[in-house]
Amino acid sequence: MNNLAPIVVFAYDRPDHLRRTLDALAKNNLASESVLYVYCDGAKEWGGEPKQAEVGYVAQNSKRHFYGTQEQYESYLQRIAETRSVARAITGFRESHVIEREHNIGLADNIVGAVTEIVNQYGRIIAFEDDIVCTRGTLMYLNEALELYKEDDKVMHISAWMFPNKGQFPMTFFYDSPYPAGGWATWQRAWRHFNPDTADHVAYWQNNWKEFDIEGQNHLSKQLLMNLDGRLHTWYVKWYSSMHRRGGLCLYPGTAMSNNIGWDDSGDTSFATTRYNVAHPAEYTEVKRVPIKRNKKAFHYIRVWYSGHWYSKRYREQWIQRIKSILHL
Repeated sequence: MNNLAPIVVFAYDRPDHLRRTLDALAKNNLASESVLYVYCDGAKEWGGEPKQAEVGYVAQNSKRHFYGTQEQYESYLQRIAETRSVARAITGFRESHVIEREHNIGLADNIVGAVTEIVNQYGRIIAFEDDIVCTRGTLMYLNEALELYKEDDKVMHISAWMFPNKGQFPMTFFYDSPYPAGGWATWQRAWRHFNPDTADHVAYWQNNWKEFDIEGQNHLSKQLLMNLDGRLHTWYVKWYSSMHRRGGLCLYPGTAMSNNIGWDDSGDTSFATTRYNVAHPAEYTEVKRVPIKRNKKAFHYIRVWYSGHWYSKRYREQWIQRIKSILHL
């Protein structure tokens, strides 16, 4: 294939996760012809001994700190150093570049900054977080989709992941909401519409939250409002809003081609769950042109999936506890 998209991986302090992610990417058919960038975030400042029993990452005066013992902080710094060593040691790509942030800027700013920089340079991009293990044909699928739909302004995002299902969907189809994990791709023509202004998004949707929360639940509007008052600093909900305001769509595969290994309580905001696991991810999904419109069957299925997801008492309680730990409450 000509004009292969560069691959960008976002890493932080999980060396084992990153190693598995990069190893899986290196086994892809197009890896040896692709350029790889790994953006490693920097360390948070030590906030001292925790005032309460819990240890973790907290927001304080708009600056994030690591609270814990000196020994715990040293272990944290060691994980960051090991993660960077893993990134530097990767082979199997045409070129590889490691960008090491001097200070901690957080996942959201790391992603937005890197995507903006790379997509403006190359015109297209493939992105993975450090906990995504993909199958061998994933890069082929993403590159083929980028090429096939490069002139279609309504297509703004390509996902390599799909909600677990029993194979009841077409090989590929379109849906409103772009899934942010599992591997994804986009173009400069689409990303230029990314709007980081949370207040602008809230003002646009404040009289029409029902349309914003297309899955039938209010987790998206809640996330946007938490970004507005500073309780969260995330990127995906603003990308989703930017797309939705323009009527943009995401191309999905009928079966996921990746699994997220980060749902093991190792991340800042994740906890242990198997709900997102795909038992048999597809090795490759053929990309053929399909009607560029929301797939009605997917719309109803994903609404039902989210309904069971967010109405689970155990799931809600886990997210509440995780948010409390982030805010040091």
